[in-house]
Amino acid sequence: MNDHFERPALRDDFDDSRAAARRSDPTGWRFDDDERAAVWRCIAERRDIRKFRSTPVDQGIVERLLGAAHAAPSVGLSQPWRFIVVRSERTKTAMQAIAQRERLVQASFFPERSTEFLALKIEGIRDAPLSIVVCCDRGDADEETLGRHTIHDADVFSTCLAIENLWLAARAEGVGVGWVSFYRDEDLRELLHLPPHVEPIAWLCVGYPDERPRRPGLEAAGWGTRRPLKEMIFFDEWGEYEVPTASTAPLTSPPGPSTGAPISRTPPEWCRVLTSAVRPGDSLAGIRLRDEHDELVKPVGSLGVLETLLERWAVATGAPPPTSPRPQILVFAADHGVNAHEVSMFTSKISAQVASAAARGDTAIGVLARALNSPLHVVDVGLARPVDARVTDARVAPGTADITLGPAMTTEELRRATESGFETASRLAAECDVVILGEIGMGNTTVASTLLAALLDIPVEDACGRGTGLDAQGLERKRDVVNRALMINAPPRDDPLECVRRVGGLEFAALIGAILGASASRCPVLLDGFATGVAALAARRLEPAVRDFLFAGHCSAEPAHERVLRELGLEPLVNLRLRLGEASGAALAFPLIGLAATLHTHMSRFAEARVDQR
Repeated sequence: MNDHFERPALRDDFDDSRAAARRSDPTGWRFDDDERAAVWRCIAERRDIRKFRSTPVDQGIVERLLGAAHAAPSVGLSQPWRFIVVRSERTKTAMQAIAQRERLVQASFFPERSTEFLALKIEGIRDAPLSIVVCCDRGDADEETLGRHTIHDADVFSTCLAIENLWLAARAEGVGVGWVSFYRDEDLRELLHLPPHVEPIAWLCVGYPDERPRRPGLEAAGWGTRRPLKEMIFFDEWGEYEVPTASTAPLTSPPGPSTGAPISRTPPEWCRVLTSAVRPGDSLAGIRLRDEHDELVKPVGSLGVLETLLERWAVATGAPPPTSPRPQILVFAADHGVNAHEVSMFTSKISAQVASAAARGDTAIGVLARALNSPLHVVDVGLARPVDARVTDARVAPGTADITLGPAMTTEELRRATESGFETASRLAAECDVVILGEIGMGNTTVASTLLAALLDIPVEDACGRGTGLDAQGLERKRDVVNRALMINAPPRDDPLECVRRVGGLEFAALIGAILGASASRCPVLLDGFATGVAALAARRLEPAVRDFLFAGHCSAEPAHERVLRELGLEPLVNLRLRLGEASGAALAFPLIGLAATLHTHMSRFAEARVDQR
């Protein structure tokens, strides 16, 4: 970086010859009127920007912004700030998933205003052409820095001054900055590979604004108001203080155990072949669609989740969904040794019977497939009993082993099931606009609960529900089985693939492969219920970019399904309290995709409808 950007040049009249004269005039260091007006304008018009144009920011401007940040004062001249310039779509995709997960977490803290909160656009990670992550290098705790002995966090405060310098300089350059505050510290550390002594302070989205907010976004949305200055000023000692209300309280997570994603181990070569085929979606296509949608005769954002659906679909495929999308329904079926412990209302022999009935069109998904005019593929990857000829034979093994005694499957079985799912979904993706994904297997809710507890390191009670309808005694038995499975297998949280091998199932491996295969083909995947959601969580842990292609059909009656969707950062299209499986919930939600596309395609624009656009 050039020295010109290391420190702003001093004005010519700051020389020694005029310094003496200025000492006799206390106001002599004051800027000219126009200069002062420019400074105050920067302060007054500094805004948190959430919508950005895709136009790249000139490298010279980026260097000037970083130079302004580097010119900030610091305790003991320690200069603790460090800057990570993020341009990688993979990194931004992973960060957006982290932020969306926290967005759904935050919504639960405002039960009376959750819908209003979810309607707010809170980040522009994928919209902005680059991000700058500002970190504080706290150095060696035993090394003395002038000024930190009494105020230990003064280095963090110094880093915040650098952020403000950058922000004000950006406003002067006509560049927008948005501070992303929705993430878990450990998630960001893992994503950016930060060493322990470096603390992330701010993820800043940087780009040319696609909005000109006159007031802060939360104030304009009616979320809160700026309080009068006089309420913030006391003299000589602390005075009366009004406790902030819930609407103005900081949006921060409560203290508690972390469930952030750990640093994952490197997967085996065969898995890296599958994950390397997945690329992030096209964020610019999402911006283009949003711009088009804002021109429709309606208030901005008034179609709620449907607008999110359309924008994310464009990111996945490069265009809005067709008005008559072509689906392919893909259901994987397998048995589980753990079902011998009566963790389900049904014995294992029912799995093959249900799979056969589904393939014949006799079950809910068969009926829905006919109603949607969709091909239905029921694939046997691990059933223990014979099935109807209409079920596709891709059997890897006759079910998994009992996970209370040891691993569910071998490494080879895991590989074969995952690759089978990848190949099947890749083939179907070439023939459709969306893959609707589901599963069949008695006892797989128990397996899903065990796998979820392993992936997130959460209590068994938070991961286990009643499944297909267990009574209180059955639920306790199920929780005991899950605890035993976790104790005997000790699934490593930093290795999602090994978690699936030890406590998962063959259909879970196939679902993971199918998600990777469809994503590699840039084909959206419409997820069904709890089990498919847990499989998607494992797939996203293996390759964060798959989230661009994932859509949640519904939120089931299984309590932990909401937790899964929150971790994925996905909002369901419907919530009908279903607990059937078979991809039935996703199939019921599917028509909303075509209807949303129809609205986008056929609604008039403001100019066409001769309606004034404010």
